[in-house]
Amino acid sequence: MSLSVQVTGTQELQRYQQLMDTLGDPKHKAELLDALGGIVESQTRRRIADEKSAPDGSSWPAWSDAYSKTRHGNQSLLRGGGDLLDSIQYIVEKNQVRIGSPLPYAAVHQDGFSGAVQVDAHTRLITQAFGKALAFPVYQQVSAFTRMMNIPQREFLGLSRDNQQEVYAVLGSFWGDLMAGAAQ
Repeated sequence: MSLSVQVTGTQELQRYQQLMDTLGDPKHKAELLDALGGIVESQTRRRIADEKSAPDGSSWPAWSDAYSKTRHGNQSLLRGGGDLLDSIQYIVEKNQVRIGSPLPYAAVHQDGFSGAVQVDAHTRLITQAFGKALAFPVYQQVSAFTRMMNIPQREFLGLSRDNQQEVYAVLGSFWGDLMAGAAQ
């Protein structure tokens, strides 16, 4: 898509021609995308850390009772060790900005997952047995196995209505600054 406007005549009309020329500058487009990426990244981090709800305002499904027993006081939904929160980033590419996480499990939380998962062979540290702490923890070899997983969707990417208003404010400010600069 392209836009072309030719304005002739009064000084006011020439100002709009300057504005149209300014809008075509790739530097300004990159600045706008960078500003939008920054605000949406911030909104996404806030959603994970504080709001704990989907962009549509619905609450995320709670942990299962069994899983909640494995969590400790400072952990909350989507925020065990903080890795997902820390991984949220935006990238400006050509004519778009992408917001997300490079972590492989981010998509599982965003979309939910139900199915079989292959667990590789590994060594596990056993610190308790039959509900009692062991005096001397032991290492145990665990063979590879398959287990069924059912992780509910906890959508964290997207724009709520409030988020959209913030984005519109950034856009308005950007265009206002461009227009003020074109008027000079």
